[in-house]
Amino acid sequence: MMCDNLLMKIFNVIVFAVAAYYTFTGGMMMAMYWMAAGMLIDAVVDLIYHFLPKHKKC
Repeated sequence: MMCDNLLMKIFNVIVFAVAAYYTFTGGMMMAMYWMAAGMLIDAVVDLIYHFLPKHKKC
């Protein structure tokens, strides 16, 4: 994560908690889907945030 954004940190904690839940309850494929989706959303938001005019420096 390139930007120090509190909402993105909260989002990542929720996604990782769901992935951990699925990992420990035997749903490894679902955990991998959650992890991949969370990382993709994080990367897309960071990219969009980078190109916004007059964005706050991270």
